[in-house]
Amino acid sequence: MKSSLADHPSALYRFEKHELDSADGKRHYRIEISIPRAPAPKAGFPVLYMLDGNAAMATLTEIDLVRIIGGNPPVLVAIGYDTATRHDLVSRAYDYTPPVRENGKPVAEPVVSGRVGGGADIFLQLIDTRIKPLVRARAGTDPGKEYLWGHSYGGLFALHTLFTQPGAFARYIAGDPSAWWHDGALIKEWHAFEKTRAAGKRVAILISAKPRERTRRGLNPEPAQKNEAQADARVTQADPRGGMRPAIREMAQGLRLGGADVSHEAFPEYGHGDMLRVSLERALQIAAEP
Repeated sequence: MKSSLADHPSALYRFEKHELDSADGKRHYRIEISIPRAPAPKAGFPVLYMLDGNAAMATLTEIDLVRIIGGNPPVLVAIGYDTATRHDLVSRAYDYTPPVRENGKPVAEPVVSGRVGGGADIFLQLIDTRIKPLVRARAGTDPGKEYLWGHSYGGLFALHTLFTQPGAFARYIAGDPSAWWHDGALIKEWHAFEKTRAAGKRVAILISAKPRERTRRGLNPEPAQKNEAQADARVTQADPRGGMRPAIREMAQGLRLGGADVSHEAFPEYGHGDMLRVSLERALQIAAEP
């Protein structure tokens, strides 16, 4: 993976890196905290928690920091994995996906695309009990202004958290959420969710709408690519089961009726891989608002 923003000095932010392990020792996290050099507000800085932290830090630029430093600059917390690549596919598949029930009984190890999932609640507990206290101690953040951004499986995690523990964050930004995962497990959570529990929350849902190109044989969406960024886009292909956009639109409408401040945008000019950058830009804007 190429160097990231945190590998270079900045007059706007200072950067810290911390390492954590999961309770079972199977997953190893890299927590990168970017702290504004500006004076902290009396109540503390707002803070944006960014999933897929390795990819987020590789995507951010100094120009992004310039855009947010002049207003209400947030602390940026990249929750990534201790790996040289942009993604730890096995770990994120477990951490970002919700527990599953079938016939009223929990599925011990739900498997999709050959990877075990279902660890989202355990991962959220790690964020709540270990990562948030670390960030508050290091950066002086405002507990009432903690925001969450995620793309693809990360967007799935963001919406699962909203539907199960809406008080965990004040604002949620979901980029191309993988609502198809495990035959639409998220859709079942949505139907069981009492919509008024999200009243007052700000929720942004950003969806790619660019038609996926296919080969002449109609089998694969794109020819094989060699560079890492293109590989990431292939690895995180959206909606392999298809047909989830109407359900996600319904979620946005239902949340709005329940009293949440919801925006739902489709981007016909961008594909799934592009939405990581698009939704992260929007998340930065939201995090820097008063």
